[in-house]
Amino acid sequence: MKDILRASPWLGITLMLIVGLAFYAPHQVGLLVWTLTKVSMGAFVGYWIDRSIFHYARPTEMQSDKQAFLHSCYRRAIIISSVILACALGL
Repeated sequence: MKDILRASPWLGITLMLIVGLAFYAPHQVGLLVWTLTKVSMGAFVGYWIDRSIFHYARPTEMQSDKQAFLHSCYRRAIIISSVILACALGL
Protein backbone atom coordinates (compact mmCIF):
# COMPACT_ATOMS: atom_id res chain seq x y z
CA MET A 1 0.00 0.00 0.00
CA LYS A 2 2.89 2.35 0.72
CA ASP A 3 4.15 1.94 -2.84
CA ILE A 4 0.81 3.08 -4.26
CA LEU A 5 0.84 6.27 -2.17
CA ARG A 6 4.48 7.12 -2.94
CA ALA A 7 3.58 9.97 -5.33
CA SER A 8 0.57 11.24 -3.38
CA PRO A 9 2.20 14.58 -2.43
CA TRP A 10 2.72 15.35 -6.12
CA LEU A 11 -0.85 14.37 -6.86
CA GLY A 12 -2.07 16.72 -4.14
CA ILE A 13 0.02 19.61 -5.46
CA THR A 14 -1.21 18.94 -9.00
CA LEU A 15 -4.85 18.87 -7.91
CA MET A 16 -4.43 22.16 -6.03
CA LEU A 17 -2.89 23.74 -9.14
CA ILE A 18 -5.75 22.46 -11.31
CA VAL A 19 -8.28 23.95 -8.88
CA GLY A 20 -6.37 27.25 -9.01
CA LEU A 21 -6.34 27.16 -12.79
CA ALA A 22 -10.06 26.36 -12.86
CA PHE A 23 -10.68 29.43 -10.72
CA TYR A 24 -8.56 31.85 -12.77
CA ALA A 25 -8.89 30.41 -16.29
CA PRO A 26 -11.65 27.81 -16.50
CA HIS A 27 -11.43 27.64 -20.29
CA GLN A 28 -7.89 26.17 -19.98
CA VAL A 29 -8.82 23.18 -17.79
CA GLY A 30 -9.72 20.93 -20.73
CA LEU A 31 -6.40 21.62 -22.43
CA LEU A 32 -4.52 20.95 -19.20
CA VAL A 33 -6.30 17.65 -18.65
CA TRP A 34 -5.62 16.61 -22.25
CA THR A 35 -1.92 17.48 -21.92
CA LEU A 36 -1.60 15.67 -18.58
CA THR A 37 -3.29 12.64 -20.10
CA LYS A 38 -0.80 12.54 -22.96
CA VAL A 39 2.19 12.92 -20.63
CA SER A 40 0.89 10.24 -18.25
CA MET A 41 0.18 7.89 -21.13
CA GLY A 42 3.71 8.45 -22.43
CA ALA A 43 5.24 7.66 -19.04
CA PHE A 44 3.18 4.49 -18.73
CA VAL A 45 3.95 3.29 -22.26
CA GLY A 46 7.65 4.18 -21.95
CA TYR A 47 7.98 2.24 -18.72
CA TRP A 48 6.39 -0.85 -20.23
CA ILE A 49 8.46 -0.54 -23.40
CA ASP A 50 11.59 -0.61 -21.26
CA ARG A 51 10.32 -3.54 -19.20
CA SER A 52 9.40 -5.58 -22.26
CA ILE A 53 12.55 -4.91 -24.29
CA PHE A 54 15.00 -5.19 -21.40
CA HIS A 55 13.22 -7.80 -19.29
CA TYR A 56 16.58 -9.25 -18.26
CA ALA A 57 18.13 -5.94 -17.16
CA ARG A 58 15.74 -4.23 -14.79
CA PRO A 59 17.32 -1.74 -12.40
CA THR A 60 16.10 -3.66 -9.35
CA GLU A 61 17.90 -6.77 -10.57
CA MET A 62 21.16 -4.90 -11.22
CA GLN A 63 21.76 -3.48 -7.74
CA SER A 64 24.71 -5.77 -7.04
CA ASP A 65 26.76 -4.19 -9.85
CA LYS A 66 26.80 -0.42 -9.39
CA GLN A 67 27.77 0.43 -12.97
CA ALA A 68 25.16 -1.89 -14.50
CA PHE A 69 22.57 -0.45 -12.13
CA LEU A 70 23.39 3.12 -13.20
CA HIS A 71 23.28 2.19 -16.89
CA SER A 72 19.91 0.49 -16.50
CA CYS A 73 18.52 3.54 -14.66
CA TYR A 74 19.85 5.90 -17.35
CA ARG A 75 18.49 3.67 -20.09
CA ARG A 76 15.05 3.59 -18.51
CA ALA A 77 15.06 7.37 -17.99
CA ILE A 78 16.02 7.99 -21.61
CA ILE A 79 13.36 5.63 -22.97
CA ILE A 80 10.59 6.99 -20.75
CA SER A 81 11.49 10.63 -21.39
CA SER A 82 11.66 10.00 -25.15
CA VAL A 83 8.21 8.43 -25.22
CA ILE A 84 6.80 11.23 -23.04
CA LEU A 85 8.25 13.81 -25.41
CA ALA A 86 6.90 11.98 -28.45
CA CYS A 87 3.42 11.72 -26.95
CA ALA A 88 3.38 15.33 -25.78
CA LEU A 89 4.51 16.73 -29.12
CA GLY A 90 2.99 14.33 -31.59
CA LEU A 91 -0.58 13.67 -30.51
